Amino acid sequence: MSDIDIQSAWDYLVDAGIATEQELDLITDINGYNMESLNDVIYARTAFHDVEQLQEKDEEIGEY
Repeated sequence: MSDIDIQSAWDYLVDAGIATEQELDLITDINGYNMESLNDVIYARTAFHDVEQLQEKDEEIGEY
């Protein structure tokens, strides 16, 4: 996830409906506010490994 900063990833997860602000707050309070924590949420919810993979999928099917 080289091109995407943590706040952009956070916003993407919320905007795409993958996680709520409250869920991300809880996860990052427990595991730390870092990209690894957000990637864990992505994997748990979608089986993709990072935001870049999600964006590629969205572009393929014409979303976002």
